[in-house]
Amino acid sequence: MLVMDYLGRGLGAEDLVRHYPYLKLAEVHAAMAYYHDHAQEIDAEIQAELEQLQQEANTLPRSPIWHKLKGKGLI
Repeated sequence: MLVMDYLGRGLGAEDLVRHYPYLKLAEVHAAMAYYHDHAQEIDAEIQAELEQLQQEANTLPRSPIWHKLKGKGLI
């Protein structure tokens, strides 16, 4: 989750501590150091999870609200 917030939202260590108050700043730095040491592996895992979510989204039926918005050209 920390890496996703770091990559996707551009949050820094202090921002992450504010979002996850149960973590200490040192823990966030340790997690980010681990990420930077294992970026290829973690990025591949994130990509696999995103692909799985996309596949699931494509197989589930769309909600009536989705159809209504689609019909209005809003999505």
